[in-house]
Amino acid sequence: MPHAAILTLDQCYASTAAGFADILNVANSHLRLAQAPVSAYFQWDFVSAADGPVTASNGLPLQTHPLDTRQHYDLVFVPSVFYGGSREFDHFLAQQAGVSEWLLQQWKAGAWVAANCTGTFVLAQTGLLNERVATTTWWLERQFRERFPEVDLRLQSVVTEDDRLMCAGASASYLIQTIRVIERCAGPVIASQCAKTMLIDVSQVSQIPYLPLLARKQHSDALVSRAQQWLQRHMSKRVRMTDLAKALAVSDRTLIRRFRAVMNQTPLVYLQELRLETARALLDSSSHSVEEIVVQVGYSDVSSFTRLFRQRVGLSPGVYRERFHMKTEG
Repeated sequence: MPHAAILTLDQCYASTAAGFADILNVANSHLRLAQAPVSAYFQWDFVSAADGPVTASNGLPLQTHPLDTRQHYDLVFVPSVFYGGSREFDHFLAQQAGVSEWLLQQWKAGAWVAANCTGTFVLAQTGLLNERVATTTWWLERQFRERFPEVDLRLQSVVTEDDRLMCAGASASYLIQTIRVIERCAGPVIASQCAKTMLIDVSQVSQIPYLPLLARKQHSDALVSRAQQWLQRHMSKRVRMTDLAKALAVSDRTLIRRFRAVMNQTPLVYLQELRLETARALLDSSSHSVEEIVVQVGYSDVSSFTRLFRQRVGLSPGVYRERFHMKTEG
């Protein structure tokens, strides 16, 4: 009987912690229908290092069992935790030394450890992810890389697996992650039945379509700021490096050097990403055709734009619109 521990932490997402158990419960229903032996059913405990209930990020009190070093689990799930800012999150992580040690003990005893979204930071603190493949939520990529430089971070993946360590991206990816857990423990048939029952799209394997292309870096370089503003105003036109430098009254070489120092890319690469990000926003919300959008962002050839869009975003413009377009009434 696969025995899971759901590690409940203060300010964890109740939907992620409880949702993991809900999907395991659905798996048990399908196991019963398949007349599987009772030993195949999942069971789970909500556990924590706290004395008494844990308060989820939405204020819901969660009843838990205390961590017990004598109890060994087949699986440990670390749910996502609300990110209230870098200072608060750093303070939270600093308090998890005991939890990290417990996770390390569980893994050494043979357990799978699955961490979701910000929960991957808790797992990474054990050192288990060093030189192993992992993923995390895309919007905390910089913080993760700075804190855990030895981890082989593959941000494009929604779920990664390496040596009984499973990581998942932003919070809702726990749905796909849990199906993957069920597949490992109960087989692909039960996992597929759970996904179909709960309408979980397991074909979503990449975070790339969600990642921002445009670097949004805070800086104080007035020249680079003026260059960014000029590129935004002239995005729909043919832009040459000499035109931009002339408009700013500097040499091409000076502009490229200053821009690269601040943005870690050249002005023309920044312009390409600006155009793609603008096109993506228009595909999300406007009714303009792909051809119209291509012209609006400064391209003249739809085919070459489509190839570039697919290369950078992972989907064609048409498929991207089908998946992400926000339909409005009226």
